Amino acid sequence: MNKRKTPCPVDSTDGRRRGTPAVLWAATAIAIAVRCDWVAAQPTSPVEELSGMSLEELANVQVTSVSKSVEPLRTAPAAIYVITHDDIVRSGASSIPEVLRLAPNLQVTRLSASDYVISARGFGGNPGDQSFSDKILVLIDGRSVYSPLYSGVYVDAMDVMLEDVDRIEVISGPGATLWGANAMNGVVNIITRPAEMTAGTLVSAAGGNQEKNAAARFGGKLDEDTAYRFYGMGFQRDALELPNRASADDAWSKGQAGFRIDRTGADDTSTLQGDLYRATENQPQQADLMIDGANLLARWQHRISAQSELQVQAYYDLTERYSPAGDGAFVLRTYDVEIQQSLAIGSAQRLIWGAGERVNDYEITNTSELLFIPPARALTLGNVFVQDTVALTRALSATVGIKLEDDPYSGWSPLPDARLAWKLTETNQLWAAASRAIRSPTPFDVDVVEKAGPTIILTGNPSFDPERVWAYEVGYRAQPAATLSFSVSAFYNVYDDLRTVEAGPVFPFEWGNRMTGDTYGVELWGNYQVTDWWRLSPGLSTLKKKFRFQPDSSGLLGIAQAGDDPSGHGSLTSSMDLGRNVTFDASIRYVAALPDPALPGYYDLRARVGWRACKNLELSVTGSNLLDARHLEFPAPYGEEITRSVMVQAQWNR
Repeated sequence: MNKRKTPCPVDSTDGRRRGTPAVLWAATAIAIAVRCDWVAAQPTSPVEELSGMSLEELANVQVTSVSKSVEPLRTAPAAIYVITHDDIVRSGASSIPEVLRLAPNLQVTRLSASDYVISARGFGGNPGDQSFSDKILVLIDGRSVYSPLYSGVYVDAMDVMLEDVDRIEVISGPGATLWGANAMNGVVNIITRPAEMTAGTLVSAAGGNQEKNAAARFGGKLDEDTAYRFYGMGFQRDALELPNRASADDAWSKGQAGFRIDRTGADDTSTLQGDLYRATENQPQQADLMIDGANLLARWQHRISAQSELQVQAYYDLTERYSPAGDGAFVLRTYDVEIQQSLAIGSAQRLIWGAGERVNDYEITNTSELLFIPPARALTLGNVFVQDTVALTRALSATVGIKLEDDPYSGWSPLPDARLAWKLTETNQLWAAASRAIRSPTPFDVDVVEKAGPTIILTGNPSFDPERVWAYEVGYRAQPAATLSFSVSAFYNVYDDLRTVEAGPVFPFEWGNRMTGDTYGVELWGNYQVTDWWRLSPGLSTLKKKFRFQPDSSGLLGIAQAGDDPSGHGSLTSSMDLGRNVTFDASIRYVAALPDPALPGYYDLRARVGWRACKNLELSVTGSNLLDARHLEFPAPYGEEITRSVMVQAQWNR
């Protein structure tokens, strides 16, 4: 979708808005820092130091996305990468999609000022063919943020205060047995910190030639067992450029506020949290796009015994997108409840079971060219699942699970998963997995009607089947030395019933399921502690695709509709502690060429310098897209030129 933005900053004499000069921001920050050092009598404290977490401690970071229970990263039998809180702070990224670029098993592509594509193991979509990234599931604290209207993610509505994020667990490969349909090629689980970890006051402000933002948070305790926090944040992001150097006119701004309350007892913990947001996105020669939303989540965990725990979670999510000019709109209300119990059976077996139900209630205001018939539905999705992990020997364990999911369009689908993990030593593990996953039909597959003037050119298909995959993986995770750790995994996926455009006996066309194919590749990442103050973190991902149409297919649009994906991408991050109070981080990444539509491969460099000016104040300067004045990450007209940018930030935390 092309969105109109305000023009790029120009001289204020023409009456248009001009961004705050970076020099002014830098001068102000330095002045504050000098004052802070002069006033503060307390000794300086270290910034986020590399020495604060060894590679062994990184390997033992607790993760929950693989098995829905707490386990060390080093023993998780899956291709999982963890973006830690320190990684986020040191990256200088100011948005969730920019943070996700840190995960070597994800491909993140920026299309416009507000639009990104996030994918794993291919299927990043091809907008010209109305193909979108719809095979990866994104969660925020257990709340699904994918849209049931088309199975993708509205990235511009997905936001959290980055300073509150504890970690982001990124799984490449199916996660359907635990997380359900649409966890077909991967799961991104954004996990925020408990309120007790964010006590005190934090104020942050940043500005540069492309973005201005500010955030504030306050937290404390209501009593000995209850902690809370409240936050508010907002930003203004300027327009990108078209290939002819004209403004893309798609600037946007957003404000968001929220809270979290955690109560911890001897056997019970509970969480209540919520967010409220509103955004305005400019669109070329159209009225602005308005985005509103709110969510509320409650979770209760009870320790039944030393061997058993129970969790009940429920949330409500409201999303609304509309234009004041009446050019189409929708309102989506999601109600979700789930129950889960984990229990140990003896010393060698752990069982997890659960059930849930989700209602997606939506209303769509149709346009003259894009209609949904009917324009309103209440879709109910139910599921039950069970997963059993058994220690076969001291070194070998097996995990077998299945989810039965009742989709409103296609009925019941079994989603099985089987995994073996072989612990060769305390720091070396080999694992293998076989899984089945699906992408469920959506209103865009079943109910859509597209017109060109009065002529219907494409319709949904009431008999549209789920897209299916059987995925096979093998991986090895090791720490051969105190200064070196790595993870490598290989995958082979077999897809069936992929969406195609088919010609009926007469015009119009309709969606069908007439494409099959295979993908395979390798994912590799690691950490090398060069010295106690310098760490290197490389990453590499490769992808090969072989798709074909079934004999009775029309073959319209070609196999490119399955996704315009690069054959690989790689990255190298360097993190340095330059003394107790200065950090320098740089990350370079390479993305291979896109095949159809074609786009040459490119390099991209981001760097950040952080300085702890005094105990409570940190200043930083971040540069993005430093190798070129501008570059495309997807071909025009759907991709826009991303320009070089610099941002200065000051953060006060007490």
